[in-house]
Amino acid sequence: MSRPRILGGSAKGRPLDTPRRGTRPSPSRLREALFDILAFEPKGPFLDLFSGSGAVGLEAASRGWDATCVDLSAEAVRIVRGNAVRAGLRPEVVKGDAVAFARANPGRFAVAFAAPPYPQDLPRVFQALLDAGPVAPGGLYVFQHPAGEPPELTPAEPFEPARVKRYGSNALTLIRVRERPA
Repeated sequence: MSRPRILGGSAKGRPLDTPRRGTRPSPSRLREALFDILAFEPKGPFLDLFSGSGAVGLEAASRGWDATCVDLSAEAVRIVRGNAVRAGLRPEVVKGDAVAFARANPGRFAVAFAAPPYPQDLPRVFQALLDAGPVAPGGLYVFQHPAGEPPELTPAEPFEPARVKRYGSNALTLIRVRERPA
């Protein structure tokens, strides 16, 4: 299998190292689709939770977002930092628990992307992230999961209904935070 690469922006084409085990880099087709969706979003702070190799967060940074990558694994954090340096990017890289980081940063981000390891209880993790509230009003949560297992999320206020986009064996669930009434 070839190494993942940054697909667009200032670091386009740069190869990315990946941790030896325990990660599943988001496929290039899914990342390209994600950033096609985000092309219409105003650039702002981008949160990549369970970042692994940092493929999504570094892609965001390459495309002009102010990216923060969070992973619990020391090896993953080392790899993300190395990938960032080689790509000439400057994301914030945090070693820590994704949900705890989200809780500690309410309303800070325009977009929060989460691709937890698939053996985890994805609906529980995604709901915990929604409850933590790291995305500002008007912003977007993006959850990656297997296409055949959409998380049964029923977000209420302040969220719009979830939209699911499928890309091969993977899918993205997108949930927008409603703007506050003026």
